Amino acid sequence: MSSVSLTNEYLQVLVCAGGLAFSPAGSQSGPDTIRLELPGAMRGEAKIVECADERRGKGRRLVLQHGDRITTATIHDRDPFVYLESHVENASGEPVAFDQIRVADLVFESPEGADASKWSTLGSGGMKPAGTPENSFAYYAVADVASRNGAVCAWLTQQRGLGTMVPVFKDGQLRVGAELEFGNLRIQPNQARETDTLVIGFFSDVRLGLERFADEVAQTYAIHLKPKPDVFCTWYARRHSADGASTEDALAVNAAFAKKHLQPFGLNVFQIDDHWQADSHSKSTVDENLDKGPIKIFKETNTNYPSGMPLAAEKLRRDGFVPGIWYMPFAGESKGAATDFPPEIFAKDPQTGKPVSNTRWSGATIDSTSPDGEAFLRDRFQRIQKWGYSYIKVDGLHLGAPSHNIYVHRIPAGKSLRPAVLHNPDKTFIEGYRYGLKMLREETPGTFVLGCTSTQNMVSFAPIFGMVDAMRVGPDNDLATKGDWKELVFGADFAGNLWFLNNRVWYNDPDPFYVRESNPLAKAQWMASWLAVSGAMNTTSERYAELPPERLDIIKRTLPAHDFPARPVDILEHEKPTLWIVGNDRLHIVGLFNWDEKNPTTIACDPARMGLDTSKKYDVFDFWANRYLGTVSGTWNETLEGAGCRVLALRETATHPQLLSTSRHITQGLIDVKSESWDPAARILSGTSAMVEGDPYELRLVCPDALTPTNISVNENDGTCSGFTREGNLVRVTITPKKTGAVDWALTFNLK
Repeated sequence: MSSVSLTNEYLQVLVCAGGLAFSPAGSQSGPDTIRLELPGAMRGEAKIVECADERRGKGRRLVLQHGDRITTATIHDRDPFVYLESHVENASGEPVAFDQIRVADLVFESPEGADASKWSTLGSGGMKPAGTPENSFAYYAVADVASRNGAVCAWLTQQRGLGTMVPVFKDGQLRVGAELEFGNLRIQPNQARETDTLVIGFFSDVRLGLERFADEVAQTYAIHLKPKPDVFCTWYARRHSADGASTEDALAVNAAFAKKHLQPFGLNVFQIDDHWQADSHSKSTVDENLDKGPIKIFKETNTNYPSGMPLAAEKLRRDGFVPGIWYMPFAGESKGAATDFPPEIFAKDPQTGKPVSNTRWSGATIDSTSPDGEAFLRDRFQRIQKWGYSYIKVDGLHLGAPSHNIYVHRIPAGKSLRPAVLHNPDKTFIEGYRYGLKMLREETPGTFVLGCTSTQNMVSFAPIFGMVDAMRVGPDNDLATKGDWKELVFGADFAGNLWFLNNRVWYNDPDPFYVRESNPLAKAQWMASWLAVSGAMNTTSERYAELPPERLDIIKRTLPAHDFPARPVDILEHEKPTLWIVGNDRLHIVGLFNWDEKNPTTIACDPARMGLDTSKKYDVFDFWANRYLGTVSGTWNETLEGAGCRVLALRETATHPQLLSTSRHITQGLIDVKSESWDPAARILSGTSAMVEGDPYELRLVCPDALTPTNISVNENDGTCSGFTREGNLVRVTITPKKTGAVDWALTFNLK
């Protein structure tokens, strides 16, 4: 049996006792073998069949029969993953149902002499040493820290079940159970049902492996991301909890200010949050009888918006903003009036027959597999669409599958789904959930959908792939408005761990960052810097006109959010990565972050770990210090105060003048500099930059001692220029643009 195998340029798959063994094509210092132990005794011999995939090309598939399962392992010639699929058979004369199944156990084996306890693991809860592993949703990566060699194991699809990874480290060995939770997987007599697809691959850098997995997800679900929005959200701009949706008048004031001061920089969405909706019942009835949490009728408008929600959308659109609105599409009131919530629309409790309801906050689950539930949902989706909102924040998503409200949630701990009966018993809870999301997409064509939030229940995480454009991946951060450190770093912690999904599968939304004076300046800069460097979705929630100019300016320097592939450098070394890098072929931006609120820390900046050419020298500019730091070569150290951050522009040192930094954005030219060229014969440095009318645009250039700038020119209709200032090898010059858009500039140099 051991002679049956599959190979391609990336890995080998070998049939062995009890299952399969996977190994990389070459040697590596991380795990060099993964044994797949399958449940049940083997039935017959393994078979190999030829197969083909429209996207992946030709392949070969191993077929194994064992216990009540059929497992297939497929590889393709130019693909680093092996694709594992499990089919569950029912050979009895009666229907059978599974709440969850363990698809396989993955046993990670180390190279000779390696200490597996020193490996790092990456999962939905972040980095953990392999010796003290932690459960994970959807994915699991294991790597040698020094080399980053390792393996990625992940649920490519979760169309039927919620995929989890359950690791155990014992006797020097890491074992990971790959499990699926269905709620109800019903199989008819003498039938079989497929589950979901698990992928396994070996990579020289597991960070790149996770990014490759995200690319595979995007291709599998045919994801084509809409342009990334830059958003104002009303929720945290409230003075009192009752006006989380703001008010008609206050929203108009904020929009008018933002139109003038922030829209030119990139702000383009105004989203109205919870409390816009009114209840059709008497308040006494609501207080006594209805489920806790937001009002869930979503028909009538609160007194905050006396002119109605369609007019609110129209006014925002006239100001040039995309109108956005919050609601909970799959939530109802189990105790509400039948005129609002017919009992036929709900998933039922199997013991009582009553609606399945999370009384803590979420409400009752509307059953998308029921014809009545489907009609109710489609009407709800259509109504919001007709009102004119083309950006929707859909909260309480976990209710689409009958599930617990487990907040804050990112690590498997018990069952995520709750006992329930769906109208269609042949649908798993995840299948019903995805059908509800499919209806949402069908009834809101062209609408940008922000899911909110995976932290309520991780059924809102991977099972939602391909159904939303962005996802709130962090908890609410109310207290960050006052500088509370735990909540201030929530977004960077949760979203940073999922960097590989951002700009590939969806946009990570870490929740807003805050620049108001109640949040100390250094902490506001920390939040803004992490967001600007990581490229997560940019959301603010401020009464803009009340901000001091220097605080408002921080927001300007984050707009718009970039879509370059940013990467945490030391995510295998720390539970919370301290160093990020993003760049293009011209410029690298390095973000340094101290996660300790009180104590200083020193961060080693190693070009090799950052993926830079170690034989080169680099000029460095510090954005917040507004200071040229000279040149670096090899590893250097940066010391940050408690709650401190630093954003550095790095550019390979040249023998001619070149642009190192700009003042337009925290990324210092990454998004605003469209072109740059040096003419050695004429000694002219020229370029094109995206500028904002009236916003002084400083060019920061590194200039060799032998040259001195003599002239800068821009078209007189485009802007005016200041004189030069020189600080050693750094030259500064400011352009004040007369328009918003591309401005051409040119600097002439003479020999000293």
